[in-house]
Amino acid sequence: MKTGFGRRARAAAISLLSVAALTLTACSGSGPVEDAVAENTIDAALAAGIEEAVGAAMQYSGSDSAIVGVWTGSGNYVQSFGTGADAGSAIRGAQATQPVICALLLELAAEGTVPLDRKVSEDLPRQVGIDDITYGQLCTAKTGLADFKIGLADVFTNNPTRPWSDRELFAQGLARSPLSWPGLDVHVSDTDALLLARALRVATGTPVSQLLQQYVFGPAGMTSSYYPADTLARTALPQGGLEGSTYPSAGGAPVCEAGVVAVPQVSPSMLGGAGASVTTVTDLKSFYEQYLGGSFGGELASVVIEATPTANPERDADGNPIVPEEGAVDDPNAQAWGFGVERLGTLYGRSGAITGTLTAVYHDPAAGFSVVVVLDNSSTGAGFVRALALQLAALAAEAGVGPAVAWTAADQGAALAAAAICQAPPEETPAEEVPAEEAPAE
Repeated sequence: MKTGFGRRARAAAISLLSVAALTLTACSGSGPVEDAVAENTIDAALAAGIEEAVGAAMQYSGSDSAIVGVWTGSGNYVQSFGTGADAGSAIRGAQATQPVICALLLELAAEGTVPLDRKVSEDLPRQVGIDDITYGQLCTAKTGLADFKIGLADVFTNNPTRPWSDRELFAQGLARSPLSWPGLDVHVSDTDALLLARALRVATGTPVSQLLQQYVFGPAGMTSSYYPADTLARTALPQGGLEGSTYPSAGGAPVCEAGVVAVPQVSPSMLGGAGASVTTVTDLKSFYEQYLGGSFGGELASVVIEATPTANPERDADGNPIVPEEGAVDDPNAQAWGFGVERLGTLYGRSGAITGTLTAVYHDPAAGFSVVVVLDNSSTGAGFVRALALQLAALAAEAGVGPAVAWTAADQGAALAAAAICQAPPEETPAEEVPAEEAPAE
């Protein structure tokens, strides 16, 4: 018995493509002279594939604007979409900027100010719950500290300008800590970077904003990047910045019937050292190139790409890994964690979310390939923009201008479609009339 499912699916696909075509307007933003301008020197077919993928992702996520950069050995593509930004617009980088605090730590460790094996409690003696945590563990994700954001999603979304103390946020993470085997198991947690920023401020007696400018942003030539000197009060972006949007949230899920809400002002204190930096797409690309290329930390720089699988092994009572069965082989494409960065195959990077915007960055240091993506609706979460960045990486690989990856563009496109939010149901296509005498029996 035939149903209307096939017709509805086709109608939905046609509707999606039509909306994507209307939404996807690539803008050649000029931006400041020292900032990157829009460019397109890649193959036309690859550019078309990128634009189709971005248009669909914007529709799935409810985004009105996006900024995308793809840098390959044979050409570059840097474009903005929609009307809310240009290619050089300032963005709230969220966790995609988190590795800058680890780059800062490497520089301070290299000069002997804060060794990686120094216990954080030596500088924060009154802070409970951190007795055996070292500075290095704050970037290798081996502290055992739980993420402070658990349970705060609705507050962050519905009250984006609320100021947060780093101690208040740290207490949220500490209440669920410790996680399994501190010092051994990997647990990626924003609480680590939050604590690191606070500890470095105390250890050096210098504001984090000044430290990052002196040791990271300045040396890396990130002329459009900064860490707010006052994360409690500085809620607005520079003029022309990408001001985001979101659906209101209840129970951690978007309230679609409430409609999209613009969020031009967001308190960077909701992430603090875990992602308060403001940057641009090209500044991010430049930082990741240098960070993964060994520009920070001198002789310590190699730790950046020394990654540990995020799938923690079973351990015996003493914490020793239980030996896998003979012949078992590690998957080189499985997710692993380096020094503040995720590793997938040969790509290293981060994805992040702050109320209003999503950002993802991935870089292959051997191939010199980079992809950066920003969307202006945060409701789908960091995993969504991560999938889009990986989809663009796969498109480049399939075009022969990017490093080989273990997934396909179609795989990631399907993941994005599955994560779509607040989609209007497709219009019903009227069923063809069937004469009564020919109607199939029930």
